[in-house]
Amino acid sequence: MAEVRQRKPLGFLLQEKGLITDGHIQLALQDQKVTKEKVGEILERLGFVSQYDVAVTISQQEDRPYLDVDQTSPEEKTLRLFNMNLCLNNSFLPINHAAGEINVITATDNVEDLERLISRNSGLRPKFFQGEKGKIQNAIQYYYYFLENPVEKLIEREIQLLTVDTDDVRSLDPFISNLFQLAVKNRASDIHIRPMDKTISVAFRVDGVIRAMFALPLNFKRLTSTLKMRAGMDIAEQRLPQDGSFSETILNNRFDFRASTTVCPFGENMVLRLLPMRSDFMGLTQLGFEDDDVAILKRIFNEPFGIVLLTGPTGSGKTTTLYAAVRALNLTEKHVLTVENPIEYRIPLVRQTQINTKAGYTFANAIRFFLRHDPDVILVGEIRDKETAETAISASETGHLVLSTLHTNTALGALPRLRSLGIPPFMLSDSLVGVVSQRLVRRICPHCKESYTPDQTELDYLEDQTIQVLYRGKGCAACHQTGMFGRTLVYEVLEATAELCMGIARDDNLDQLMEIAKRNNFHDIKAVARRKVKSGELAVSEIIRVLGY
Repeated sequence: MAEVRQRKPLGFLLQEKGLITDGHIQLALQDQKVTKEKVGEILERLGFVSQYDVAVTISQQEDRPYLDVDQTSPEEKTLRLFNMNLCLNNSFLPINHAAGEINVITATDNVEDLERLISRNSGLRPKFFQGEKGKIQNAIQYYYYFLENPVEKLIEREIQLLTVDTDDVRSLDPFISNLFQLAVKNRASDIHIRPMDKTISVAFRVDGVIRAMFALPLNFKRLTSTLKMRAGMDIAEQRLPQDGSFSETILNNRFDFRASTTVCPFGENMVLRLLPMRSDFMGLTQLGFEDDDVAILKRIFNEPFGIVLLTGPTGSGKTTTLYAAVRALNLTEKHVLTVENPIEYRIPLVRQTQINTKAGYTFANAIRFFLRHDPDVILVGEIRDKETAETAISASETGHLVLSTLHTNTALGALPRLRSLGIPPFMLSDSLVGVVSQRLVRRICPHCKESYTPDQTELDYLEDQTIQVLYRGKGCAACHQTGMFGRTLVYEVLEATAELCMGIARDDNLDQLMEIAKRNNFHDIKAVARRKVKSGELAVSEIIRVLGY
Protein backbone atom coordinates (compact mmCIF):
# COMPACT_ATOMS: atom_id res chain seq x y z
CA MET A 1 0.00 0.00 0.00
CA ALA A 2 1.42 3.37 -1.08
CA GLU A 3 2.40 5.73 1.70
CA VAL A 4 0.26 8.87 1.87
CA ARG A 5 2.39 11.97 2.03
CA GLN A 6 1.52 14.24 4.95
CA ARG A 7 1.59 17.93 4.07
CA LYS A 8 2.36 20.42 6.81
CA PRO A 9 -0.11 23.33 7.04
CA LEU A 10 1.02 26.39 5.09
CA GLY A 11 0.85 28.61 8.18
CA PHE A 12 3.19 26.23 10.03
CA LEU A 13 5.69 26.32 7.15
CA LEU A 14 5.60 30.12 6.95
CA GLN A 15 6.16 30.31 10.70
CA GLU A 16 8.98 27.78 10.44
CA LYS A 17 10.71 30.09 7.95
CA GLY A 18 10.33 33.06 10.30
CA LEU A 19 7.95 34.92 7.99
CA ILE A 20 5.08 35.06 10.51
CA THR A 21 4.65 34.72 14.28
CA ASP A 22 1.98 33.38 16.63
CA GLY A 23 0.61 36.93 16.80
CA HIS A 24 0.05 36.98 13.03
CA ILE A 25 -1.77 33.65 13.14
CA GLN A 26 -3.94 34.72 16.09
CA LEU A 27 -5.00 37.88 14.27
CA ALA A 28 -5.74 35.86 11.12
CA LEU A 29 -7.89 33.44 13.14
CA GLN A 30 -9.83 36.39 14.61
CA ASP A 31 -10.49 37.67 11.08
CA GLN A 32 -11.45 34.17 9.93
CA LYS A 33 -14.38 34.09 12.36
CA VAL A 34 -15.85 37.07 10.48
CA THR A 35 -14.76 36.53 6.85
CA LYS A 36 -14.68 32.67 6.72
CA GLU A 37 -11.57 32.90 4.46
CA LYS A 38 -8.65 30.49 4.53
CA VAL A 39 -5.91 31.49 6.97
CA GLY A 40 -3.36 31.73 4.15
CA GLU A 41 -5.59 34.14 2.23
CA ILE A 42 -6.01 36.33 5.31
CA LEU A 43 -2.26 36.40 5.96
CA GLU A 44 -1.76 37.62 2.38
CA ARG A 45 -4.59 40.17 2.55
CA LEU A 46 -3.26 41.66 5.79
CA GLY A 47 0.21 41.97 4.26
CA PHE A 48 1.95 39.61 6.70
CA VAL A 49 3.21 37.50 3.80
CA SER A 50 3.37 38.22 0.08
CA GLN A 51 2.18 35.94 -2.68
CA TYR A 52 5.87 35.44 -3.46
CA ASP A 53 6.48 34.14 0.08
CA VAL A 54 3.60 31.67 -0.29
CA ALA A 55 4.71 30.52 -3.77
CA VAL A 56 8.31 29.93 -2.71
CA THR A 57 7.21 28.07 0.43
CA ILE A 58 4.93 25.77 -1.57
CA SER A 59 7.71 25.33 -4.14
CA GLN A 60 10.06 24.09 -1.43
CA GLN A 61 7.39 21.95 0.21
CA GLU A 62 6.42 20.24 -3.05
CA ASP A 63 9.96 20.16 -4.49
CA ARG A 64 8.62 22.06 -7.50
CA PRO A 65 10.74 24.79 -9.18
CA TYR A 66 9.64 28.39 -8.65
CA LEU A 67 9.28 30.45 -11.83
CA ASP A 68 8.65 34.21 -11.97
CA VAL A 69 5.65 34.81 -14.24
CA ASP A 70 7.00 38.27 -15.13
CA GLN A 71 10.12 36.72 -16.63
CA THR A 72 8.24 34.32 -18.94
CA SER A 73 6.86 34.75 -22.44
CA PRO A 74 4.25 32.08 -23.30
CA GLU A 75 4.20 30.79 -26.86
CA GLU A 76 1.05 31.48 -28.88
CA LYS A 77 0.73 27.89 -30.10
CA THR A 78 0.78 26.66 -26.48
CA LEU A 79 -1.79 29.20 -25.28
CA ARG A 80 -4.17 28.10 -28.06
CA LEU A 81 -4.26 24.56 -26.64
CA PHE A 82 -6.55 25.93 -23.89
CA ASN A 83 -8.96 28.81 -23.37
CA MET A 84 -8.88 31.70 -20.93
CA ASN A 85 -11.75 30.53 -18.71
CA LEU A 86 -10.26 27.05 -18.27
CA CYS A 87 -6.92 28.57 -17.23
CA LEU A 88 -8.53 31.14 -14.92
CA ASN A 89 -10.81 28.64 -13.20
CA ASN A 90 -7.93 26.23 -12.56
CA SER A 91 -5.20 28.86 -11.99
CA PHE A 92 -2.55 27.70 -14.46
CA LEU A 93 -0.63 29.40 -17.28
CA PRO A 94 0.73 27.25 -20.16
CA ILE A 95 4.19 28.43 -21.28
CA ASN A 96 5.54 26.20 -24.05
CA HIS A 97 5.54 22.58 -25.21
CA ALA A 98 7.75 20.15 -27.10
CA ALA A 99 8.39 16.40 -27.35
CA GLY A 100 5.12 15.46 -25.63
CA GLU A 101 5.73 17.71 -22.59
CA ILE A 102 4.17 21.04 -21.66
CA ASN A 103 5.58 23.56 -19.16
CA VAL A 104 2.91 25.05 -16.89
CA ILE A 105 3.00 27.63 -14.06
CA THR A 106 0.43 27.09 -11.32
CA ALA A 107 -0.33 28.45 -7.86
CA THR A 108 -1.91 25.33 -6.41
CA ASP A 109 -0.12 23.04 -3.96
CA ASN A 110 -1.94 19.88 -5.12
CA VAL A 111 -1.53 19.28 -8.85
CA GLU A 112 -2.90 15.73 -9.24
CA ASP A 113 -6.32 16.84 -10.54
CA LEU A 114 -4.75 19.63 -12.61
CA GLU A 115 -2.36 17.13 -14.21
CA ARG A 116 -5.28 15.01 -15.43
CA LEU A 117 -7.14 18.08 -16.70
CA ILE A 118 -4.18 19.35 -18.73
CA SER A 119 -3.36 15.92 -20.17
CA ARG A 120 -7.00 15.39 -21.17
CA ASN A 121 -7.21 18.77 -22.95
CA SER A 122 -3.80 18.78 -24.63
CA GLY A 123 -2.61 15.19 -24.84
CA LEU A 124 0.67 16.36 -23.30
CA ARG A 125 2.45 15.47 -20.06
CA PRO A 126 2.65 18.58 -17.84
CA LYS A 127 5.77 19.75 -16.05
CA PHE A 128 4.75 22.11 -13.26
CA PHE A 129 6.40 25.27 -11.96
CA GLN A 130 5.20 27.20 -8.92
CA GLY A 131 4.15 30.84 -9.26
CA GLU A 132 2.18 33.55 -7.49
CA LYS A 133 -1.59 33.28 -7.81
CA GLY A 134 -2.18 36.98 -8.50
CA LYS A 135 0.50 37.14 -11.16
CA ILE A 136 -0.82 33.99 -12.84
CA GLN A 137 -4.40 35.31 -12.94
CA ASN A 138 -3.25 38.64 -14.39
CA ALA A 139 -0.99 36.95 -16.94
CA ILE A 140 -3.80 34.65 -18.14
CA GLN A 141 -6.08 37.62 -18.77
CA TYR A 142 -3.23 39.61 -20.34
CA TYR A 143 -1.98 36.99 -22.80
CA TYR A 144 -5.37 35.61 -23.84
CA TYR A 145 -6.86 39.07 -24.30
CA PHE A 146 -4.07 40.25 -26.59
CA LEU A 147 -4.09 36.90 -28.37
CA GLU A 148 -7.64 37.60 -29.53
CA ASN A 149 -7.37 41.42 -29.67
CA PRO A 150 -4.31 42.62 -31.63
CA VAL A 151 -4.31 46.07 -30.08
CA GLU A 152 -1.67 47.48 -32.48
CA LYS A 153 -3.98 46.76 -35.44
CA LEU A 154 -6.99 48.14 -33.58
CA ILE A 155 -5.12 51.41 -32.98
CA GLU A 156 -4.16 51.63 -36.67
CA ARG A 157 -7.80 51.16 -37.63
CA GLU A 158 -8.97 53.87 -35.20
CA ILE A 159 -6.31 56.27 -36.52
CA GLN A 160 -7.52 55.71 -40.10
CA LEU A 161 -11.17 56.30 -39.13
CA LEU A 162 -10.39 59.40 -37.07
CA THR A 163 -8.09 60.87 -39.73
CA VAL A 164 -10.91 61.05 -42.27
CA ASP A 165 -13.36 62.31 -39.61
CA THR A 166 -12.89 65.99 -40.51
CA ASP A 167 -16.05 67.03 -38.60
CA ASP A 168 -14.83 65.44 -35.33
CA VAL A 169 -17.99 63.36 -35.03
CA ARG A 170 -16.35 60.05 -34.09
CA SER A 171 -15.66 59.53 -30.37
CA LEU A 172 -12.06 59.24 -29.20
CA ASP A 173 -13.00 56.77 -26.48
CA PRO A 174 -12.18 53.57 -28.46
CA PHE A 175 -8.80 55.01 -29.45
CA ILE A 176 -8.01 56.04 -25.85
CA SER A 177 -9.06 52.62 -24.54
CA ASN A 178 -6.75 50.89 -27.05
CA LEU A 179 -3.95 53.34 -26.23
CA PHE A 180 -4.16 52.47 -22.53
CA GLN A 181 -4.23 48.75 -23.33
CA LEU A 182 -1.14 49.11 -25.52
CA ALA A 183 0.62 50.91 -22.66
CA VAL A 184 -0.20 48.05 -20.27
CA LYS A 185 0.90 45.48 -22.86
CA ASN A 186 4.27 47.23 -23.15
CA ARG A 187 4.65 47.59 -19.35
CA ALA A 188 4.77 51.40 -19.74
CA SER A 189 5.00 53.60 -16.66
CA ASP A 190 4.22 56.83 -18.58
CA ILE A 191 2.47 57.88 -21.79
CA HIS A 192 3.85 60.99 -23.55
CA ILE A 193 1.70 62.88 -26.07
CA ARG A 194 4.05 65.29 -27.82
CA PRO A 195 2.82 67.84 -30.43
CA MET A 196 5.34 68.46 -33.23
CA ASP A 197 5.24 70.80 -36.24
CA LYS A 198 3.53 68.29 -38.59
CA THR A 199 2.53 65.36 -36.36
CA ILE A 200 1.73 64.38 -32.77
CA SER A 201 4.21 61.86 -31.38
CA VAL A 202 3.06 59.22 -28.88
CA ALA A 203 5.80 57.66 -26.75
CA PHE A 204 5.96 55.30 -23.78
CA ARG A 205 8.47 55.13 -20.95
CA VAL A 206 9.30 51.45 -20.52
CA ASP A 207 11.80 50.29 -17.89
CA GLY A 208 12.89 53.89 -17.43
CA VAL A 209 13.60 54.64 -21.12
CA ILE A 210 11.44 56.67 -23.53
CA ARG A 211 10.34 54.70 -26.60
CA ALA A 212 8.55 56.37 -29.56
CA MET A 213 5.51 54.23 -30.50
CA PHE A 214 3.66 55.94 -33.36
CA ALA A 215 2.71 59.32 -34.85
CA LEU A 216 -0.74 60.89 -35.19
CA PRO A 217 -1.98 63.52 -37.66
CA LEU A 218 -2.53 67.05 -36.36
CA ASN A 219 -6.32 66.69 -36.27
CA PHE A 220 -5.75 64.53 -33.13
CA LYS A 221 -5.10 67.67 -31.06
CA ARG A 222 -8.53 67.16 -29.47
CA LEU A 223 -7.02 64.06 -27.83
CA THR A 224 -5.33 66.31 -25.26
CA SER A 225 -8.58 68.15 -24.52
CA THR A 226 -10.45 64.87 -24.07
CA LEU A 227 -7.85 63.58 -21.63
CA LYS A 228 -7.81 66.92 -19.79
CA MET A 229 -11.56 66.59 -19.23
CA ARG A 230 -11.10 63.09 -17.78
CA ALA A 231 -8.42 64.44 -15.46
CA GLY A 232 -10.60 67.30 -14.21
CA MET A 233 -8.51 70.04 -15.85
CA ASP A 234 -9.69 73.31 -17.37
CA ILE A 235 -9.81 72.66 -21.13
CA ALA A 236 -10.15 76.41 -21.85
CA GLU A 237 -6.78 77.09 -20.16
CA GLN A 238 -4.04 76.42 -22.71
CA ARG A 239 -1.43 78.93 -21.53
CA LEU A 240 -0.39 77.47 -18.18
CA PRO A 241 0.72 73.99 -17.01
CA GLN A 242 -1.98 71.92 -15.25
CA ASP A 243 -2.21 68.75 -13.18
CA GLY A 244 -5.04 66.28 -12.74
CA SER A 245 -5.93 62.65 -12.22
CA PHE A 246 -8.46 59.95 -13.08
CA SER A 247 -8.89 56.20 -12.73
CA GLU A 248 -9.43 53.46 -15.33
CA THR A 249 -9.96 49.70 -15.24
CA ILE A 250 -7.75 47.97 -17.80
CA LEU A 251 -7.92 44.18 -18.19
CA ASN A 252 -9.72 43.93 -14.81
CA ASN A 253 -6.94 45.85 -13.04
CA ARG A 254 -7.48 49.31 -11.58
CA PHE A 255 -5.03 52.07 -12.55
CA ASP A 256 -4.68 55.62 -11.28
CA PHE A 257 -3.55 58.08 -13.98
CA ARG A 258 -1.66 61.21 -12.95
CA ALA A 259 -1.91 63.74 -15.79
CA SER A 260 0.18 66.84 -16.35
CA THR A 261 0.42 69.33 -19.21
CA THR A 262 2.95 71.95 -20.17
CA VAL A 263 2.81 74.51 -22.96
CA CYS A 264 5.26 74.11 -25.86
CA PRO A 265 5.64 75.98 -29.19
CA PHE A 266 3.46 73.45 -31.04
CA GLY A 267 0.78 73.09 -28.38
CA GLU A 268 0.16 71.40 -25.04
CA ASN A 269 2.45 68.50 -24.17
CA MET A 270 0.81 65.87 -21.96
CA VAL A 271 2.29 63.14 -19.78
CA LEU A 272 0.15 60.43 -18.15
CA ARG A 273 1.72 58.36 -15.37
CA LEU A 274 0.18 54.91 -14.84
CA LEU A 275 -0.04 53.83 -11.21
CA PRO A 276 -1.44 50.30 -10.77
CA MET A 277 -3.51 49.90 -7.61
CA ARG A 278 -1.47 46.93 -6.40
CA SER A 279 -2.79 44.32 -4.04
CA ASP A 280 0.54 42.55 -3.63
CA PHE A 281 4.01 43.94 -3.21
CA MET A 282 7.57 42.72 -3.20
CA GLY A 283 9.97 41.98 -0.38
CA LEU A 284 13.50 43.34 -0.10
CA THR A 285 15.06 40.28 -1.79
CA GLN A 286 12.62 40.47 -4.72
CA LEU A 287 13.43 44.15 -5.21
CA GLY A 288 17.07 43.25 -5.81
CA PHE A 289 18.82 43.57 -2.43
CA GLU A 290 21.42 40.87 -1.82
CA ASP A 291 21.17 38.63 1.25
CA ASP A 292 23.96 40.30 3.27
CA ASP A 293 22.41 43.73 2.70
CA VAL A 294 18.91 42.46 3.51
CA ALA A 295 20.22 41.48 6.96
CA ILE A 296 21.60 45.01 7.45
CA LEU A 297 18.36 46.60 6.24
CA LYS A 298 16.24 44.51 8.59
CA ARG A 299 18.48 45.56 11.47
CA ILE A 300 18.18 49.23 10.47
CA PHE A 301 14.41 49.18 9.98
CA ASN A 302 13.83 47.41 13.28
CA GLU A 303 15.55 50.08 15.38
CA PRO A 304 13.16 51.44 18.03
CA PHE A 305 13.83 55.10 17.20
CA GLY A 306 15.81 57.35 14.87
CA ILE A 307 15.49 58.25 11.19
CA VAL A 308 16.08 56.07 8.10
CA LEU A 309 16.31 57.75 4.70
CA LEU A 310 15.85 56.43 1.16
CA THR A 311 17.61 58.57 -1.45
CA GLY A 312 17.79 58.65 -5.22
CA PRO A 313 16.21 60.45 -8.18
CA THR A 314 12.50 60.51 -8.98
CA GLY A 315 11.32 57.12 -10.20
CA SER A 316 14.11 55.12 -8.57
CA GLY A 317 11.75 52.97 -6.47
CA LYS A 318 12.34 54.64 -3.10
CA THR A 319 8.70 54.40 -1.98
CA THR A 320 8.50 50.75 -3.04
CA THR A 321 11.53 49.95 -0.88
CA LEU A 322 9.97 51.80 2.07
CA TYR A 323 6.80 49.71 1.73
CA ALA A 324 8.85 46.51 1.61
CA ALA A 325 10.61 47.61 4.80
CA VAL A 326 7.30 48.43 6.53
CA ARG A 327 5.91 45.02 5.57
CA ALA A 328 8.94 43.41 7.22
CA LEU A 329 8.03 45.02 10.56
CA ASN A 330 5.93 43.15 13.10
CA LEU A 331 2.72 45.01 12.33
CA THR A 332 0.77 43.20 15.04
CA GLU A 333 2.88 44.93 17.70
CA LYS A 334 3.63 48.31 16.11
CA HIS A 335 1.38 51.22 15.24
CA VAL A 336 2.55 52.53 11.84
CA LEU A 337 1.28 55.87 10.48
CA THR A 338 2.07 57.21 7.01
CA VAL A 339 1.60 60.48 5.14
CA GLU A 340 2.05 60.05 1.38
CA ASN A 341 1.51 61.76 -1.97
CA PRO A 342 -0.18 59.66 -3.28
CA ILE A 343 -0.92 56.39 -1.46
CA GLU A 344 0.51 53.82 -3.89
CA TYR A 345 0.12 50.56 -1.95
CA ARG A 346 -2.52 49.76 0.61
CA ILE A 347 -1.44 47.80 3.71
CA PRO A 348 -4.42 46.93 5.94
CA LEU A 349 -2.72 47.23 9.35
CA VAL A 350 -0.90 50.45 8.45
CA ARG A 351 -2.81 53.70 9.00
CA GLN A 352 -2.21 55.53 5.73
CA THR A 353 -3.05 59.18 4.97
CA GLN A 354 -2.54 61.43 1.95
CA ILE A 355 -1.45 65.07 1.96
CA ASN A 356 -4.04 67.72 1.18
CA THR A 357 -2.31 71.06 0.77
CA LYS A 358 -5.58 72.94 0.21
CA ALA A 359 -6.78 71.77 3.62
CA GLY A 360 -3.40 72.52 5.21
CA TYR A 361 -2.50 68.85 5.65
CA THR A 362 1.20 68.86 4.71
CA PHE A 363 4.02 66.44 5.50
CA ALA A 364 5.18 68.60 8.40
CA ASN A 365 1.68 69.08 9.86
CA ALA A 366 0.94 65.36 9.56
CA ILE A 367 3.99 64.50 11.68
CA ARG A 368 2.76 66.85 14.43
CA PHE A 369 -0.68 65.23 14.36
CA PHE A 370 0.86 61.74 14.39
CA LEU A 371 2.79 62.43 17.60
CA ARG A 372 -0.56 62.62 19.42
CA HIS A 373 -1.76 59.36 17.82
CA ASP A 374 0.44 56.87 19.74
CA PRO A 375 2.79 55.93 16.85
CA ASP A 376 5.74 53.53 16.85
CA VAL A 377 6.76 54.14 13.24
CA ILE A 378 6.08 57.23 11.10
CA LEU A 379 6.52 57.08 7.32
CA VAL A 380 6.84 60.47 5.62
CA GLY A 381 6.58 60.38 1.83
CA GLU A 382 9.30 62.96 1.23
CA ILE A 383 11.47 65.51 3.05
CA ARG A 384 11.66 68.50 0.74
CA ASP A 385 11.78 71.57 3.00
CA LYS A 386 13.19 72.83 6.29
CA GLU A 387 9.92 72.49 8.22
CA THR A 388 9.43 68.83 7.30
CA ALA A 389 13.09 68.04 8.02
CA GLU A 390 12.96 69.62 11.48
CA THR A 391 9.69 67.94 12.49
CA ALA A 392 10.89 64.55 11.19
CA ILE A 393 14.16 64.79 13.15
CA SER A 394 12.32 65.96 16.27
CA ALA A 395 9.94 62.98 16.02
CA SER A 396 12.89 60.61 15.67
CA GLU A 397 14.44 62.05 18.83
CA THR A 398 11.31 61.46 20.90
CA GLY A 399 11.28 57.68 20.70
CA HIS A 400 9.83 57.08 17.22
CA LEU A 401 11.28 55.45 14.11
CA VAL A 402 10.86 57.83 11.15
CA LEU A 403 11.15 56.58 7.57
CA SER A 404 11.35 59.00 4.67
CA THR A 405 12.82 59.80 1.24
CA LEU A 406 15.21 62.51 0.14
CA HIS A 407 16.46 63.59 -3.29
CA THR A 408 20.24 63.12 -3.27
CA ASN A 409 22.58 61.21 -5.59
CA THR A 410 24.47 59.23 -2.93
CA ALA A 411 23.88 57.91 0.56
CA LEU A 412 26.47 60.24 2.08
CA GLY A 413 24.94 63.10 0.09
CA ALA A 414 21.95 62.95 2.46
CA LEU A 415 24.10 64.49 5.21
CA PRO A 416 24.94 67.86 3.55
CA ARG A 417 21.40 67.95 2.14
CA LEU A 418 19.91 67.78 5.66
CA ARG A 419 22.45 70.30 6.90
CA SER A 420 21.35 72.67 4.11
CA LEU A 421 17.80 72.30 5.44
CA GLY A 422 18.92 73.57 8.84
CA ILE A 423 19.60 70.32 10.73
CA PRO A 424 22.72 70.82 12.92
CA PRO A 425 25.39 68.07 12.93
CA PHE A 426 24.82 67.07 16.57
CA MET A 427 21.09 66.44 15.98
CA LEU A 428 21.83 64.43 12.85
CA SER A 429 24.43 62.28 14.58
CA ASP A 430 21.99 61.54 17.42
CA SER A 431 19.07 60.56 15.19
CA LEU A 432 20.47 58.99 12.01
CA VAL A 433 20.07 55.19 11.79
CA GLY A 434 20.89 54.59 8.15
CA VAL A 435 20.66 55.78 4.55
CA VAL A 436 19.90 53.73 1.43
CA SER A 437 20.65 55.20 -2.00
CA GLN A 438 19.30 53.33 -5.01
CA ARG A 439 18.71 53.33 -8.77
CA LEU A 440 16.56 51.16 -11.02
CA VAL A 441 18.43 49.49 -13.87
CA ARG A 442 17.20 47.25 -16.68
CA ARG A 443 17.87 43.53 -16.50
CA ILE A 444 19.26 41.53 -19.40
CA CYS A 445 16.34 39.93 -21.24
CA PRO A 446 16.17 36.25 -20.16
CA HIS A 447 14.69 35.25 -23.53
CA CYS A 448 17.63 36.39 -25.70
CA LYS A 449 20.53 36.42 -23.21
CA GLU A 450 23.88 35.53 -24.77
CA SER A 451 27.50 35.37 -23.61
CA TYR A 452 30.41 37.27 -25.14
CA THR A 453 34.06 38.08 -24.48
CA PRO A 454 34.42 41.49 -22.81
CA ASP A 455 36.74 44.13 -24.28
CA GLN A 456 39.46 45.94 -22.38
CA THR A 457 37.28 48.99 -21.67
CA GLU A 458 34.70 46.82 -19.92
CA LEU A 459 37.35 44.98 -17.90
CA ASP A 460 38.79 48.31 -16.77
CA TYR A 461 35.33 49.55 -15.80
CA LEU A 462 34.67 46.40 -13.78
CA GLU A 463 38.15 46.66 -12.20
CA ASP A 464 38.74 42.96 -12.83
CA GLN A 465 41.10 41.75 -15.55
CA THR A 466 40.32 38.06 -14.92
CA ILE A 467 36.76 38.08 -16.32
CA GLN A 468 36.48 35.92 -19.44
CA VAL A 469 32.71 35.96 -20.07
CA LEU A 470 29.98 38.61 -19.72
CA TYR A 471 26.35 38.64 -20.85
CA ARG A 472 24.05 40.85 -22.90
CA GLY A 473 20.65 40.70 -24.58
CA LYS A 474 20.71 39.98 -28.29
CA GLY A 475 17.23 41.49 -28.85
CA CYS A 476 13.98 39.61 -29.42
CA ALA A 477 10.21 40.12 -29.71
CA ALA A 478 9.73 39.79 -25.92
CA CYS A 479 12.01 42.79 -25.20
CA HIS A 480 11.13 44.73 -28.38
CA GLN A 481 14.69 44.22 -29.68
CA THR A 482 16.19 46.17 -26.76
CA GLY A 483 17.93 43.24 -25.07
CA MET A 484 16.46 44.43 -21.76
CA PHE A 485 13.42 43.14 -19.86
CA GLY A 486 12.26 44.32 -16.43
CA ARG A 487 14.28 46.18 -13.81
CA THR A 488 16.13 45.56 -10.58
CA LEU A 489 18.03 47.67 -8.06
CA VAL A 490 21.60 48.79 -7.68
CA TYR A 491 22.13 50.48 -4.35
CA GLU A 492 24.36 51.39 -1.41
CA VAL A 493 23.49 50.94 2.27
CA LEU A 494 25.08 53.31 4.78
CA GLU A 495 24.66 52.17 8.37
CA ALA A 496 25.14 54.85 11.03
CA THR A 497 27.84 53.17 13.11
CA ALA A 498 29.18 54.76 16.29
CA GLU A 499 32.36 55.89 14.48
CA LEU A 500 30.38 57.45 11.62
CA CYS A 501 28.08 59.29 14.04
CA MET A 502 31.12 60.74 15.78
CA GLY A 503 32.38 61.99 12.41
CA ILE A 504 28.99 63.55 11.64
CA ALA A 505 28.96 65.28 15.06
CA ARG A 506 32.46 66.69 14.34
CA ASP A 507 31.11 67.95 10.99
CA ASP A 508 33.77 66.02 9.05
CA ASN A 509 33.80 66.57 5.29
CA LEU A 510 32.46 63.92 2.90
CA ASP A 511 35.89 62.49 2.09
CA GLN A 512 36.57 61.89 5.78
CA LEU A 513 33.11 60.35 6.28
CA MET A 514 33.66 58.09 3.26
CA GLU A 515 36.90 56.79 4.77
CA ILE A 516 35.07 56.01 8.02
CA ALA A 517 32.22 54.30 6.14
CA LYS A 518 34.60 52.10 4.13
CA ARG A 519 36.37 51.07 7.34
CA ASN A 520 32.95 49.88 8.49
CA ASN A 521 32.32 47.69 5.38
CA PHE A 522 30.43 50.24 3.30
CA HIS A 523 30.19 49.31 -0.42
CA ASP A 524 29.23 52.03 -2.87
CA ILE A 525 26.60 51.65 -5.57
CA LYS A 526 29.12 50.87 -8.32
CA ALA A 527 30.53 47.95 -6.32
CA VAL A 528 27.05 46.40 -6.11
CA ALA A 529 26.46 47.09 -9.82
CA ARG A 530 29.73 45.39 -10.76
CA ARG A 531 28.80 42.30 -8.76
CA LYS A 532 25.49 42.06 -10.60
CA VAL A 533 27.24 42.45 -13.96
CA LYS A 534 29.62 39.61 -13.11
CA SER A 535 26.71 37.40 -12.04
CA GLY A 536 25.10 37.85 -15.47
CA GLU A 537 22.07 39.87 -14.34
CA LEU A 538 23.09 43.26 -15.76
CA ALA A 539 24.97 44.56 -18.80
CA VAL A 540 27.93 46.93 -18.53
CA SER A 541 26.29 49.35 -20.99
CA GLU A 542 23.23 49.65 -18.74
CA ILE A 543 25.33 50.42 -15.65
CA ILE A 544 27.20 53.13 -17.56
CA ARG A 545 23.89 54.56 -18.84
CA VAL A 546 22.46 54.87 -15.32
CA LEU A 547 25.54 55.55 -13.18
CA GLY A 548 27.99 57.00 -15.71
CA TYR A 549 31.69 56.34 -15.68
